[in-house]
Order: sequence, then structure tokens, then C-alpha cells
Amino acid sequence: MRVIKSDSSGIYAYQKYFKQIQANGLGLVLWQMTPAGKRQVFQSKLNSFHFESNLLHFELPPGTSVSLELELFVYSDFGPFIFKTNLTDIRDSVLSAAIPGEIKILDNKDDPPEASENVNFGGQLGGMTNRPADRIDKGFMRVKPMIERTSRDQEFLNAEFDSVSLDDEDKLFAEKRESPRARFKVDKFVKVQTLESEVLQILKVFDLSRGGMGFITLEPQLFPKGSKILIVGFEGFNLDDPLIAEVMSQRGVDEHQIEFKIGCKFDQGQD
Repeated sequence: MRVIKSDSSGIYAYQKYFKQIQANGLGLVLWQMTPAGKRQVFQSKLNSFHFESNLLHFELPPGTSVSLELELFVYSDFGPFIFKTNLTDIRDSVLSAAIPGEIKILDNKDDPPEASENVNFGGQLGGMTNRPADRIDKGFMRVKPMIERTSRDQEFLNAEFDSVSLDDEDKLFAEKRESPRARFKVDKFVKVQTLESEVLQILKVFDLSRGGMGFITLEPQLFPKGSKILIVGFEGFNLDDPLIAEVMSQRGVDEHQIEFKIGCKFDQGQD
């Protein structure tokens, strides 16, 4: 992760990010944490930014509840990056907030990517697309072992499982696990759907094995322990038959409890 400050050395990078987001109408995820610890999340866009007045202006969706007293967190797939700021005004359908003192770039790239690279991936915090997984009949789901999968699925999944390697930490505990988890050397994204929603989420893979996987999300409440989820694909590949998994654990992966790792176990190992 790389941090950009709003001083003279970082102001050019700020301008590049905000200009691309506004010009291309890119979606943002905004949220506030209530005193009770509840995360209030909503989608928005950047209407304008003014360095002279030190203000950002965001769209406020109808019916959305926000508070001037609470910090505002902002996440963008474009970068991806995250920052927190304070609201200064709420008027009509516009939120005004101070330009943040720093922006955290989550993937350590030296320069902002072009807008064309923003392909609805949720980065480390999780993104959503309204495209339904309409080929899945959730009422008649059946776990398929690897041997019963299509040759297309078998070839892809075996390549994914074999492409990861255990890091030093996992090697210490590998003998105690039925299927030791391993991490990709490069960022990978998984397509996840819950049984309660048609919304398809594209989330960053944390670790993977033939017995299960972990992924990163901004909204852990969507994945309660014991619930079932569908793994319908990875990045540009859609599985012919989804992997069915049970959520086994949740844990925060950063000091602010913004990102959460969801640990899942496949209903049947994919050996």
C-alpha cells in the first residue's frame, strides 16, 4: 500500500485521480460507521472537486441517511484507493467534504491506471455489479466433485489450484490442515453470489485451496457465519457449475476494521 499526501509533492496525483473519476462518471463506495458499530454504505459519484476551497462534492442518493458528525470513508475501484474525510455540508442532493490529508493506494502502482482499466472489479474492498447469475437455479443446487465437472471447468480450476504457492506462514501450519491454504503471487478476483441476492460481487482472493478459500470484502454482514455462497467464476471466466461454499469465519485485516477476510469451506473438496 502506498500513501499520497495532499502536500505539494502529492497534489498532482490527487488531481489525476479526481479528474479521471469525475470525467468518466466512475462509481464510488461511501460509508460511515455509527457509534453502535454499524456500517452505513451507499453508492455515489464525484460531482466536482475544488482545491482552492479544499472541497469535494459527492452525489447523495435519495433516502440515504448521513451525519455531519461522523467520518466519511470513500473507496474507489480506480486505483484502487481509499481515504477518510469529514463532511462540511449536506445540501439538496450533494455532500460536501474536505479534501483528505492523505489517500491510500491499495495496489502499490506508481501511477493511476487509465479509466479503461476499471472493469467493475471490487479491488481489496469489494465491488458490485447488478448483472444476475441467471444461469443458476438456486432451488436445485447440487455440489459437483471435480470428476463430474465439465472438462472446461476442470481445466480452469486445476490450473488455478496449482498456480498458488504456500507462503512461509502457511507452511508452518500446513500439516494441521486438510487442505492448506495458499496465496496467489498476483492479485486475483472471484465472482461471489449469496443465496439471498441476485447481486454479483467481484472480490479480491485472499487465499485458496481445493478445500476452500478466503476473500476480502467491505461488507461482512453479507456473509454471516454458516451461510452458503456461490463461487460462480474468477475474473473473466464463468464456471459452468458454481462452487458451493459455507462461510466459516470473518476477521478484520486492517486496524480500522474496514476490510474483512471471509473464510469459506467448499461443500465438497475439489480433488
